[in-house]
Amino acid sequence: MLPCRRVRDISVCATAALVVVLLGVGASVGTRLASTDLAIVRALHEGALGWATSSVGDITHLGGTAGAVIATIVAAVVMLALRHWHAALAVVLSVAATQAVVDVLKSVVERARPPADSAHIEAAGYAFPSAHAATTMALYGLLALVAIAHLRGAARRWACAIAGVVIAGVGATRVLLGAHYPTDVLAGWLVGAVVALAAWRLAQALRGLSRRAAPVPA
Repeated sequence: MLPCRRVRDISVCATAALVVVLLGVGASVGTRLASTDLAIVRALHEGALGWATSSVGDITHLGGTAGAVIATIVAAVVMLALRHWHAALAVVLSVAATQAVVDVLKSVVERARPPADSAHIEAAGYAFPSAHAATTMALYGLLALVAIAHLRGAARRWACAIAGVVIAGVGATRVLLGAHYPTDVLAGWLVGAVVALAAWRLAQALRGLSRRAAPVPA
């Protein structure tokens, strides 16, 4: 019988994957969900302020390619310096695998970006799911798992809180800027969360195997 934790992880990942599929179907065939998405984007565009869009534009770069690559490298180096090689592996694997999954989903769903008259920035490629949202969840969500495993007390709470703020902030900016629909961001978060959890469990399993394989001191 599978351990309870493994059953729980599989259930969570399966549920998240199902929601992503349903969101993708709803986004690709033009359902009421897609209409609601468009209405939200247009409403936010009409109510946006110049200074606000400028500020969120700075935040959104945290989930971009350059920001994610730099943060991933820094996080991996820090983990290696602390001799947490399994955590470093999980960080790199989580971000890389998430990008691969996002690319596949974008090519399958082929959802167009919000209309240009509702956008504050130019974004290339397909919209579903949001790569920015997925990447920040994969990276900072994974770092939150590392914090939960290795930190205690206030340090753990602060680390998780900061990760949550970055994840939520970047996702919100993608909608506020008109680069994505809300469901793009939600799907991105789910993809990133599933991959991060899988990467973390794999890294933990490899760490356990390496410890069991290590020679016992005489």
